Amino acid sequence: MHSIFLNTWYAKCGDRFYDFVVQSSSNTDIFCFTEVDPDLFSKLEAKLPGFKGFYEKGIFDKKMGVFYGHAIFTKRDIQTRAFEKIISFRWVNNDIVFILPYGLKIGEKDLYLMNVHGKAMPGHKLDTPARIRQSRNIIDFLKGKNGPKIIGGDFNLDFHTKSVKMFEDAGYRNLIKEYGIKDTRGEVNHRQYTSSEQQYFSDYCFVSQDVKVKDFKVPDIGISDHLPLILDFEV
Repeated sequence: MHSIFLNTWYAKCGDRFYDFVVQSSSNTDIFCFTEVDPDLFSKLEAKLPGFKGFYEKGIFDKKMGVFYGHAIFTKRDIQTRAFEKIISFRWVNNDIVFILPYGLKIGEKDLYLMNVHGKAMPGHKLDTPARIRQSRNIIDFLKGKNGPKIIGGDFNLDFHTKSVKMFEDAGYRNLIKEYGIKDTRGEVNHRQYTSSEQQYFSDYCFVSQDVKVKDFKVPDIGISDHLPLILDFEV
C-alpha cells in the first residue's frame, strides 16, 4: 500500500500542490492531510473522485481566520472507521491542533492510522509538558488496539526531543531516523527565515514492528512549507 502524510499549508502553493495530489492519486491508497479548511476539503474531494474523504474541521481560530482541519482520503474499496478526535491540550490563541485516529480494514487485519498535527507553540519545537502529554496520549490510545499501527504527520517537534523518543521507547520504528532524513520542511519554508531561525524537523512517521516498510521518502518538491512523507508498506 502507498500512503502520504502532508501538512498542506492550506494549499498556498496553488497549482503545484494540486498537481501533486492528482498525479499521486494514481498509485496512492491513503492521503492524510493537515491544515485543511472546509473549502480546501471540497476542492480535494473534486480532485480525488476515486477516494472517499473524511473531514474534521476542528476549532475555528478567530485570530488566524482558519480551521485547523484534518482530512483523510482512502481508496473507495478500503473499509474505514473514524474515531473521535483527540485534543491533548487547551486552546490558546492559534495553538489548537489535534490528533485524528482512523481505522482501516486491510484484508483480515485492522490497521490503525493516526493523523497528527502537534502542538505548534512555543515555536522552538522543544519538549514541554504539553508536548510530552501529547505523545503519551497517542501511545496510550493505541496500547489496547490489536493490529498494525502507523502514526504520521506534523508533530511540531525537534528531532532530539523526549517527545519523539517516547515513540521509539514504546517500540515504534522512527522512519525519519531510520532513513536518514535531514529535512522535513523544505525550501519553501527555508526561504521565509534567516539562517539563525531555520528549523529542519517537524514531521515524522512511526510504524509498529508488524508493518513491513517497502520504501519511505521525503522529497523536497515545493508543494507546501512542509514536505510530504511518502510510505510504501505491507501489513
